[in-house]
Amino acid sequence: MAKRTRSVLLLPMIIVVGLVAVFGVSKVVDFVKDITGASDAVVFGEGDAVIMVSADAESTVETCQATIIQDKRCGDLHVLFVDAARMPFIARNTQLAWESGHPAVLTMNRAKQQANRAAACPRSFPKPHGGSCDEYPMASTEQGGKGARAEEVPVRENTCQGGSYGWQYPKDGDNFLVVILRPDLIASGPFTGADIAKQQGTC
Repeated sequence: MAKRTRSVLLLPMIIVVGLVAVFGVSKVVDFVKDITGASDAVVFGEGDAVIMVSADAESTVETCQATIIQDKRCGDLHVLFVDAARMPFIARNTQLAWESGHPAVLTMNRAKQQANRAAACPRSFPKPHGGSCDEYPMASTEQGGKGARAEEVPVRENTCQGGSYGWQYPKDGDNFLVVILRPDLIASGPFTGADIAKQQGTC
């Protein structure tokens, strides 16, 4: 059974209550999603097999949730795992990107990597805590670049991401599904200088 997370993008309660009174619940939910792009992430599984995906991938993952970790595939889709035990802040950025409307199914396009990274993480990107810039969708995807969600993360996580994602990426032109492992270890707030990963030396 899947469990939905609560979106971090909320309208002030008094406005929402007023809109519900006038228009009804279903129309207000649609209105909130339209103006915020918010879409709750979804959690599947139990114990060591817990994963998180974006709401837009929920129906896809329902068909493969029992085997997705072992097979590293979901139907015809290659799966890329973001391990929150190793990369809690990158996992946080990924979840927040999903909740702001970015998709979990991406298309590999290495030719766009340099331009996408410059657009999403320019040199001027603020890094007040000595970290580095992480973007989602990733720069090496068709969906990356301008409009990607970017956030400061520990340098170690970005280095870990390069090694972890590199062997998971499919060939150019292929679609793949992004999934978060160990969502219970996603950072609860933005990076402020401390590397909180449970597994720091395993990347």
